Parts: sequence; C-alpha cells; structure tokens
Amino acid sequence: MKKILSISLSLMMIALLFTGCAKAKDAAEAAASEAIEAAESSESAEAAIEEAAQAVESGSDSDTASAFYGAYIEAKSAVLDRLMDGIGNNPDTMMSTFSFLGVALSDLYLLPAMYFGLGETEVASALAIMGAKDVTYNEQGNQYTITYKDSNEKQASLTGTYDKAKSLVATGTTDGAETVYAEVYRTAFGYVGQFYFIADDGTATLYQVSVSGADGAFSVATGVDRPSPLSGSEGMDFPKSAKEWYAISGSTITGVTSEGKSINFEYVPSEDEG
Repeated sequence: MKKILSISLSLMMIALLFTGCAKAKDAAEAAASEAIEAAESSESAEAAIEEAAQAVESGSDSDTASAFYGAYIEAKSAVLDRLMDGIGNNPDTMMSTFSFLGVALSDLYLLPAMYFGLGETEVASALAIMGAKDVTYNEQGNQYTITYKDSNEKQASLTGTYDKAKSLVATGTTDGAETVYAEVYRTAFGYVGQFYFIADDGTATLYQVSVSGADGAFSVATGVDRPSPLSGSEGMDFPKSAKEWYAISGSTITGVTSEGKSINFEYVPSEDEG
C-alpha cells in the first residue's frame, strides 16, 4: 500500500504542475486524499492479514476456507503488484493506477474471510486491529458467519460458503443492507474471482480477476448490477469482456483504459520491484 500512496502523491503533483484548472486541481487533491486515507487504513489491514497468514500456517488443516482464501490473496497480490508497477511507471498509463485502488483494498473488506475456520478467538483478535468490537463467530459445516461492529459503530457481517479446495462465496452486509458480494474459484490454470461492492453513496463497483502464476487480468466496472455467479469454468481472459481492463502476460502489459484507449507495452520492473 505504500506504493499506492507514493503513486497517488505523484499523480497529485503532476496534476498541480501541469494544469491551471481549479476543477482539475480539486479533483486531483480529492483523489490523492482518498488514496492516502486508503493507504493509511491498510497499514492496519496488512498487519491483520499477516497475522491471519501466520495463524493459517500454524494450523494443521491446509484445506480450511482460510487457507484457500489466503492462497488466492497471495497469488492475486503478486500479479497485481507487477501490473501496478508497470502501469504506474508508464507516463501514458499512470492515471490508470487509480482504477486499482478498489481491487487492492478488497482484501480489507474481506478480511474476516481470512479467519473462516480458525475460530472466534482468532477472528476477534484480528478485527480488533481494525477497530471492530462485539465480534461473534458461527460455523456450521461449510458455512461461516462473522458479525461485528466496525470502527464507525455500524453493524457488519460477512457470511461465506466454502466448497472444499474449489470455491469460496461470501456476502457482506452493513446495518442489514448487502454491501459486498465476492467469489473465488480455483481453476485448472489458477484462480478466477470477482468482488462487487456498494459504497455509502449507493455507487456499485465490480472488479473481476483471473490469475495464472505470474500472469493475470483485472477489470473494473462502475454503476453495474450485482454480477451473475461464476461457474469456475471461466477462462483467463474473462475479465477482458469489461470496458476497462488490464492484463499482464510475461513481460507484456495490455488493456483498455477508462477512456477507451487500448494499451500495449513491455513491462520494465522498477528498482524496488526488481
């Protein structure tokens, strides 16, 4: 998340230097402020996610929902880091970095899923780092429900269904209203997933992901309805059906920006990525 913060500040400075338009200046400052807040919030999330990873490693059952989701997060994050590094360091695509803020922070919203199958003590300890309280945990077969009060004193919950070694489907609510719908499937080539989020202002955003080793594709769509469920038979290119998408295959980055511009260039790792 430090990379997100760094890129966001760079974008703000570029906007301030090269435009005299007050509206553009305000937009740049607002975007950077949002990114900074997200990055600061994720410092706690990273600590909690690391704690969850350690809890999974210390467990004896590698087939838990927690282990399954943790493996997906690790695979997705590795590809996302490469893609963001390439896009953020290319002058023609630098602004597209903002499209990744949501998919990068989806791990924060789904943090409780890292604890499915690990018990209430582990869950309560992890969510306390995020300012949550009154945590309850329920496990019935392959279904899990975690409820808590978030840092804003809102009643939140995350319910998930785990199909052993195959998929995890989760639904989140805030004050009784559905705000999150997420799916992850293991495939022959790696993983596919989607994350649908409804913000406080009612704006809905959908992120779709496919990952195969060091390669992957990510898409973003706003103002869309709740997506159809995944089947697990989707191909690597399924996120590319969206209007805005980005992919990395080997050292080549391709995609279509939010402005509808096609991109295709070679990825050169930055020094801290190399």
